[in-house]
Amino acid sequence: MRVLLLRHGQTDLNVQKRLQGSSDIPLNERGRQQARETKEFLDGLGIKVTRIISSPLERAIETGSLATGISMSQIETDDNLIEMAFGVCEQRNMGEEDPGFLHQCFDTPADYIPPEGGEGYDEVVARAGAVVERVRGMISSGDFSEEDVLLLVSHGALSHGLFEYVKKTPREAYWDVDFNNCAIAELFLSADGKSDDYRFVSEGFEKNW
Repeated sequence: MRVLLLRHGQTDLNVQKRLQGSSDIPLNERGRQQARETKEFLDGLGIKVTRIISSPLERAIETGSLATGISMSQIETDDNLIEMAFGVCEQRNMGEEDPGFLHQCFDTPADYIPPEGGEGYDEVVARAGAVVERVRGMISSGDFSEEDVLLLVSHGALSHGLFEYVKKTPREAYWDVDFNNCAIAELFLSADGKSDDYRFVSEGFEKNW
């Protein structure tokens, strides 16, 4: 079987460089078009997704549906796939309000101190790890056939948490790779977790927050 990870499509807050975090922000029309083009991309590769586990936020669920043709009502959700919470900073353009906050958050993640109501990186990576271990357990228990393709749909910061958990990279490298709107990665999960890996399948579309 295959396990794929998809970041949601573009939202207006992405374009406005405002932190979305766990706020439930819908896709904009460009984001919906990105998801439709992702379906064409997957179809072209002959990849047919058979099951989706998504963040419960609307932008992720709708992306998963448009990218696969699976109805939103058939998409399973997992709260551990929700985006990193930014607390009182959500829906604000911190580049204009407090550039130092963005520098600490994205340039020096090992030193990041979350704002009131926000999450630290350890919490995000722990949630990402819970997703990985859940999927690993499902595979080992025979929940999937060889032909199955599982699609996880999530967000930017949480996806990078998955990458850190899988590759065991240092926190300083958290943002060293780009994972744009509707980018796709394939996760390779070993039985004992010692040789987990991932690779990028699609770089997605224009770079957004």
